[in-house]
Amino acid sequence: MWLGIDVGGTFTDAVVIANGEILAQAKAPTTHTDLLSGILAAVDLVMHGMVCSGVERVALSTTIVTNAVVQGKTDTVGLLLLPGPGVNLNKMLPELPITLAGYVDHRGRETSLPDEKEVIKACEQLQDRSALAVVGKFAVRNPRQELQVARWVKEQLPGRHVTAGSSISGALNFWRRTNSAYYNSAVHRHFGEFSTAITTALQQRQITAPVFVLKADGGTLPLVVAEQNPVETIFTGPAASVLGIMAMTAPSGETVSLDVGGTTTDIALWQDGLPLFASRGARINGFPTAVRAFWMRSVGIGGDSFVRWEGEQIKVGPMRLGPAMALGGEYPTVSDALIVAGHVHFGDRAAAMKAMEKLTRNGGSSENTAALVLEAAATIIHQEIDAMILEQAAEPVYKVDDIINGRPIAPELLIGVGGAAPGLAPLVAKIRGIDYQTPPGAMVANAVGAAVARPTTEVTLRADTSQGIYTVAELGLRQKLTKRSLTPTDVRDLARQHLRERAVQSGINFETAEVVYEEEFNLVRGFSTIGKILTCRLQVKPGVLRAICGKEGVL
Repeated sequence: MWLGIDVGGTFTDAVVIANGEILAQAKAPTTHTDLLSGILAAVDLVMHGMVCSGVERVALSTTIVTNAVVQGKTDTVGLLLLPGPGVNLNKMLPELPITLAGYVDHRGRETSLPDEKEVIKACEQLQDRSALAVVGKFAVRNPRQELQVARWVKEQLPGRHVTAGSSISGALNFWRRTNSAYYNSAVHRHFGEFSTAITTALQQRQITAPVFVLKADGGTLPLVVAEQNPVETIFTGPAASVLGIMAMTAPSGETVSLDVGGTTTDIALWQDGLPLFASRGARINGFPTAVRAFWMRSVGIGGDSFVRWEGEQIKVGPMRLGPAMALGGEYPTVSDALIVAGHVHFGDRAAAMKAMEKLTRNGGSSENTAALVLEAAATIIHQEIDAMILEQAAEPVYKVDDIINGRPIAPELLIGVGGAAPGLAPLVAKIRGIDYQTPPGAMVANAVGAAVARPTTEVTLRADTSQGIYTVAELGLRQKLTKRSLTPTDVRDLARQHLRERAVQSGINFETAEVVYEEEFNLVRGFSTIGKILTCRLQVKPGVLRAICGKEGVL
């Protein structure tokens, strides 16, 4: 059996899957002040009548990290940079950094050394910081200085978490790597609390199976690995819904999917049966990062979205002022409208009717008011889909084929998952004039997506034949080449060896590797070629382990 758990902002969902079927599913309120209680409640509900020792795999998704960022509850981070000459430290960073001596050039050669006394002085200024990040501009081509400074910082500020930028990403982009390292440290404590709660819950229920955490790109990491790289787990709630859809419906052609939760609706676009990726990495709080992620957009429309009149218009969201009146809340919500309209069935229907009565004008009925609320919510989602399609059409193109054959996506199918999807997905599809689906198991799609996500990892190998050196940034490696004459195939094979080693160290079964990025160019001095620089980024491909058959009515 596989156990999937999604710790969301409103509910904690859980599913048990065996032989490609959902055997059981459950929901329990997320207990933010005591995560353990909510997780235990969901596990107990979903495992009722089952033997816990039969669980072979546990996989998780969570909005804990995302919510900490969105709500501004992350830890304060001391940012230390080794930028070298010619870098403008502008507003592309979330924190004003302290710059240090030391520089590795674009070929990975050390042209000046870091100063330990300077690092000690910087640490004195950062005594109040909960965590730190150290990033060198070209550390992915030689991480020695970056790792040395990180060691000095740990000696001066013991007990603080320190992220080295090259360990987070092998990508060259300095700004994206810096922001990734910054947010990795900023959310480290929050993820640690989540990890502790999960580990304790499983131990108390004597579940000893390997535990994995979903990444933003649809793969999973072992929990112990994710504890060091928690920034990879940001946006895993939306990623889980995408994987759940992939496993339960396998959409073909051009599709738009909606995950309608309690606070937001997450939108994804699909082409040829696969979700689109963010071409340049995820943005966190508006800052570009190197975190590989599905391309998604969140809009502040969900079941708990506050509904009110503003002048002559019904307004929906984006704020949430508490649960639906049907669940004891004080203000009308989208869920109340869904209950009155008969799309969902939970809570106190009489209270939901009162919520709509509070909004009703000019002698109208509660049912008509509910219809107005849902139409307003669906229209906002429809407009966000249009904006997303326009953004996709405006993406820069790099290949001739994209110029000749590229065209905007025109979704012909809408797939809705999440608690409010049965009511909103048909309305959005109607506005767009396309078909829709709400697959069996849609209410717990996130937990399903987490349960079936394939473990993944990646390495970035760069070989410089003129120096006879190669590096693997994510592993902190800089080693000599055994030969100077290399082909892209040689580099790919070498990267595959290190990918296999990293997978084994992380407890991931290595099967096949996917090339994410390859590059080769000649080094020329005078009029002669003196060597080559070859780069290869490989990953254990993310995705789903198997298709899943959902069953309506499974509890």
